[in-house]
Amino acid sequence: MLTKKRSPLLSLMLIIAMMLMLVSCGGKGDDPGQSAEPAETEESTTQSAEVIKTLEEIDTEDMMDIPLQIKSITLYDDGTLKIVPVEDLLKNAETNNEVVDGAVYPFTDSGKVKDFYLVRFGNGGFRTLICLMDDGTLSALSANELIEDHIFIVMDRLTGRENYVNVKEVTYDDAFGVIGITEDDEEIDLDFSLDF
Repeated sequence: MLTKKRSPLLSLMLIIAMMLMLVSCGGKGDDPGQSAEPAETEESTTQSAEVIKTLEEIDTEDMMDIPLQIKSITLYDDGTLKIVPVEDLLKNAETNNEVVDGAVYPFTDSGKVKDFYLVRFGNGGFRTLICLMDDGTLSALSANELIEDHIFIVMDRLTGRENYVNVKEVTYDDAFGVIGITEDDEEIDLDFSLDF
């Protein structure tokens, strides 16, 4: 008789003790103020964003330019720019822990991207990617590091101006050039900012 009366009381105490243990174990190793939800990755951010612009077939067999080892470039409406690298560019990005679900987001620290331009410059088959940022500045991938070393190095605030609205590639007699256009329709030569 005595054991039957204690049985529900012991069960209740056991349940309370287990609940307290679970609560205390759940907080170990967490920083105070840190939520229990998983950190949001670039990929999960882009899944909810809408694609504005995509560029594919960047390195084709019939081109005269030096391969960039980029499969595709995608711009999302939240200002995120996603680059899918291949070959050595992918291997080096993996070594540097830059790859998230097979892609790299090199302009994340530069701010929000408004538009992007894949441009030729010089006469040696060099190309690079220039981004018009939301604040009117221009950021670009260093062509030397991209083509020769197969790594992502971002150069921010080309020429130091904050009033760009467009970028265009121009053709000369024996070379290509890149012009940045300001909101006052001023054309700024960007070739010397692209470190070729």
